[in-house]
Amino acid sequence: MREFSVILLGLFVFLVGCDKPKSETIIKKNIEVTTNKCLPHLSDNPKLENEKVLIYSEEGNDSLIISKNELNKIEILFPVFKAEFPSNPNESYASKTWENYINQDGKEKSITFSSEAGRDNFCLIYAYYLKQKNGEEKFKSEREKLIQLYRAVNGLYEGLNYSGTYYGHQHKRLYASAEYSIYQLTKGKEYFEKKYNFQKQKDLYIKTLIQYVSDEESQNVDYQEDRRYNKKRATERAEKLQEKINILEKLITNYFYLNQVQNFELTYYK
Repeated sequence: MREFSVILLGLFVFLVGCDKPKSETIIKKNIEVTTNKCLPHLSDNPKLENEKVLIYSEEGNDSLIISKNELNKIEILFPVFKAEFPSNPNESYASKTWENYINQDGKEKSITFSSEAGRDNFCLIYAYYLKQKNGEEKFKSEREKLIQLYRAVNGLYEGLNYSGTYYGHQHKRLYASAEYSIYQLTKGKEYFEKKYNFQKQKDLYIKTLIQYVSDEESQNVDYQEDRRYNKKRATERAEKLQEKINILEKLITNYFYLNQVQNFELTYYK
């Protein structure tokens, strides 16, 4: 009788142990179903699909054109683009780069900006929406000047490093940085209107850049060889680098531009 009881107890333990994996499987399935139900349901609008919006256009680069249908989905899935209080481009990008949704056919789809080219597009879309918030015409001259300044910084480091894909991506991404600078101006203009003469700070910044270029080039084996054996190429290289510094010296006309250029350089090139 005792042996029979032991056998029954062992059988009971075995059956209970077998039930646990089944319970986990069911729970996992329920979680999957719940997760899918939580995804937003977005339907395409054929009429809006035919309406195109020019996000970015520049000679020598591919334009970015997106349908209104796609933009509507982007606005819903990535509210960061129309945030009431925008974060800077880096923080905005870090907040979300991929989002899934359910389309009108019940299929799971996604919109992503996770690649290098995707990040370029993210920054261009970011600039597109923030420009609307800031006022496209109101700050047109400031925007154009900032873009020229940031291109000069990017071009300077691109020249020092003999080009590279990073600087090519930055050529588009800097539009977002320029627009965020405008946003900062709209929110804190009084901060940038210094009563003192900022010229000494500007002169020091330009001198620091010149010294930095000189120091870097002194360690550049290729440049040093060109100075000995191909003076024409060495001279052309030096002139191109100086040209970028000249742009900065010309366009930094007040403390706001100096402050923003320094921040831009420190954020992306140091």
